[in-house]
Amino acid sequence: MTIETALHELNISALRPFQERALTTLLDGRNLLTLMPTSSGKSLIFTSFAMVQERLTIVIEPHLALELDQVRQLQGKGVAAACLNSLQSSTERKTILARIEQGELLLLFVTPEMLQNRKVQVALRKADLAGVMIDEAHCVCKQGPGFREDYLRIREFVQSLSNPPVVGAFTATATPSTEQYILEKLSIEDATVIRGSVTRDNIELHAIEVGHGLGSRKDADLIEQRKREIICKQLRKHKGERVIIYSNTIKHVEKLHHYLCKQGFDAEFYHGKCEGKSARLERFTSGQVKIMVATNAFGLGVNIPDIRLVIHHAPLIGLDDYTQEAGRAGRDGKKAIALLLWHEGDFTTNRRLIKENQMDLKGAELKERLHALEALHDYACENHKCRWGMIREFFGEKSGKRCKKRCDNCKNR
Repeated sequence: MTIETALHELNISALRPFQERALTTLLDGRNLLTLMPTSSGKSLIFTSFAMVQERLTIVIEPHLALELDQVRQLQGKGVAAACLNSLQSSTERKTILARIEQGELLLLFVTPEMLQNRKVQVALRKADLAGVMIDEAHCVCKQGPGFREDYLRIREFVQSLSNPPVVGAFTATATPSTEQYILEKLSIEDATVIRGSVTRDNIELHAIEVGHGLGSRKDADLIEQRKREIICKQLRKHKGERVIIYSNTIKHVEKLHHYLCKQGFDAEFYHGKCEGKSARLERFTSGQVKIMVATNAFGLGVNIPDIRLVIHHAPLIGLDDYTQEAGRAGRDGKKAIALLLWHEGDFTTNRRLIKENQMDLKGAELKERLHALEALHDYACENHKCRWGMIREFFGEKSGKRCKKRCDNCKNR
């Protein structure tokens, strides 16, 4: 199939310059690392690659929500795409494995964990693989002992194939050190690297400190109530528009969702352990509900174009993660807002999680994660600098000129 035919079937008039360069790189059999902002169209590169090659391409995604969304959209365009995941019955998985062996699929979406399944590997070794694409490749750096270690086994699988396919890695958020880590861990040090700016001109950045001066444990309920009041005010202001509200724990997500429903808002929630993930995603993507309350298990790469507001109920582990999730807003290119709510205690909790509890990191990895968290802390506390300039500096770019009206600091000058 020609590139023109593939684009026609996908209803795309033309590729952007970086997409054309990336696609040509893969079609020439060269490995690729693409670092471009959210909504720039990275998924179109590996989709059109598979269609032009007319051979199976594996796409490795971090979350089921992203898998399901990608497959739903591609099947709607008549592309032979499928996914393998833990939500499927054994019969459903057998059917897909048979389609792989019979050469009926162009795109197969899996998580790193599913890629290590013995039956999946047996089927893939019998297939004529064109490529292995790692979407949201910065997740390779988030692994650790006991946590998503299968990301580090991707290269073992690729190297075990008798005819190793071309490898592509895609992300919107990678510092120069993260870039080198991705290349090393995926064993694609010889990859062509295509990097664009992280700036999104249509997203307006805001940060609000909640409960300044409050700090004792007995103040926690008051701080939470103030956050909820701000969220409700924003939801009324954006009534009828699509909104994502992120929080940092399953407990916070479910409690906040329950509170919003009691306040009369029609909302859905999503996290890694909730039931009925497909149905929850469908209710939000179809517009049946306009508000999604979620952990970071929802959102990476999910292509919902008209999200007008992204609220963070609490800060994440770093400025890289925050930039990624804020980028869920305004994928249609129209004006959108990303709002971070924070209290100093949130950052104290995150520092403790990194050092002691959930993230078993050492040496350079621990230093890098703490650096990303402190960068987000500086971003939140800053009342004068351009927020987009701070993000650019974090990702190794020049801060550049002030954004004028695309962050609260520049608007308030």
